[in-house]
Amino acid sequence: MWTWTSTGTSFVVAGWDAIPRRPRAVGAGTRIVVSDVLAPPDVVLPFCHVERTGPASVRRTVVVQPGMCGPLQNLVACVGDWTWQTVSMVCGLDVFNARDARGLPSYLAFYYYRLTSGSRFRPRDLTFGERVEVESRVFHSGRLSVVTVHRIRRIAGERQAPLPFDADEPYGRPRPDCLYVENLNVWVARSDPRSNVALVRTAPIGFTPAHLPDADSPRDLCARARDLGAFPDPERSHWTRSAPDLVLEHPVDVVRDVNGVGLLYFAAFFPIAERAQLHQWRASGGSDRAFLDRTLLDARICYFGNADLDATLALALSTSHDPDDPAHQKSDLAISDAGTGRTIAVAAFRHRDPARDARTRRIAAYE
Repeated sequence: MWTWTSTGTSFVVAGWDAIPRRPRAVGAGTRIVVSDVLAPPDVVLPFCHVERTGPASVRRTVVVQPGMCGPLQNLVACVGDWTWQTVSMVCGLDVFNARDARGLPSYLAFYYYRLTSGSRFRPRDLTFGERVEVESRVFHSGRLSVVTVHRIRRIAGERQAPLPFDADEPYGRPRPDCLYVENLNVWVARSDPRSNVALVRTAPIGFTPAHLPDADSPRDLCARARDLGAFPDPERSHWTRSAPDLVLEHPVDVVRDVNGVGLLYFAAFFPIAERAQLHQWRASGGSDRAFLDRTLLDARICYFGNADLDATLALALSTSHDPDDPAHQKSDLAISDAGTGRTIAVAAFRHRDPARDARTRRIAAYE
């Protein structure tokens, strides 16, 4: 129970933050006083409701807020927080304050992050005020890691019945009205408190994942991506280059790229990748509006390390399209430390370009 007291009014909310659903209309010239604004509403709508639905599963009902939508990084970061919260709930460990046997902070680092969307629900469709249901499941992936899968779908109201969610759905039977996020997280700690480079894998005290169900892990995929410098994708290896390959440098931005413990923030890699794509897009004559209008189908990043705050990242980007369907485009990005050549991450994005779709339809209409 939370209590908020101001100017003689006590506003009490059970459980989570709340907002009034039916604010009173205020006419022109009406004087508003603080006690009126904070008066207890007739109906309270919770921003977020969380319940554990099984030994390794959690359900959230969430009202989308401005910090959760818009730029892709916002959604990515929000779901990342849900991953840490979910692992905390099902493993009985406070992930946010975990420590290893040395008493040093242990971080459940993101090793692999993938977001996919259905034909009727894309990341940029989200806007604040909407209500979504988030089903989350956690899986065993070894002594030092876990896989977490989230399904996000819009719901019309508080009483809409939840849908069953099983482990095979995101891969074999994805719903067109859902977003899916898959995370592989590995426990790491600093070996040198002054550096972000020499991270070591170490389990925190109290981490016991043995009760979690098993599932296929993207670990082998990430190992092949490290060897190749890109995610293996034989199905699309014949695609045609859409623009000249691009190489850029990105000095670490200590204002935007660094998290609360001084490491490069996993979510910051998404705008780093998107800025490289935008640079290439503009160089090819594309407008910013057309860039934003693209539909994101699939985005994935595998993280192999971190970097110090004075590092410069080298970004190598190649973009291609399906010769039989030019609106379907793919971008591959390799991120390395420009000073050492050490690979830090690889990323792959797939989009549809609605402008190309429209041109294709116009051409077909004349044939």
